[in-house]
Amino acid sequence: MKVTTRNMLEGVVTAVKKGAVNDEIDIDLKGGLKISAIVTCKSTETLGLRPGREVLAMVKGINVLLVRDLEGYVLSSRNMLPGTVKQVKKGEIMASVSVELDNGDRLTSVCTVDSADEAGIAEGVRVQAAIKAPHVVLAAKQ
Repeated sequence: MKVTTRNMLEGVVTAVKKGAVNDEIDIDLKGGLKISAIVTCKSTETLGLRPGREVLAMVKGINVLLVRDLEGYVLSSRNMLPGTVKQVKKGEIMASVSVELDNGDRLTSVCTVDSADEAGIAEGVRVQAAIKAPHVVLAAKQ
């Protein structure tokens, strides 16, 4: 499969919470990390999502918010994945930040250079990758 995101996390569905329009899908990633996705009920059916089903969780880099020093705050993002910044590539306006999650998976976040600088995003810095559940796109083999 060829897609326009590098952020592809392999996992196994652990729970499907049915809704009237959308369903919440809980996924275990390797190393004990977890991620949730909100998909349409039709997608749940089409992909055959059920506990035990292997899936790919994909997220565009622009939808990966990097957070550090929460200082007592809690975010509304269901998905908070801890990791360490491995590389920061800065352009004139935008930056691409590679994060190695605690389970060894990699995520790329795309943000403005100003945002990265103001947040102190640099190689070796510990961060949380915050991803809203509706921004997670799931794929499953037929």
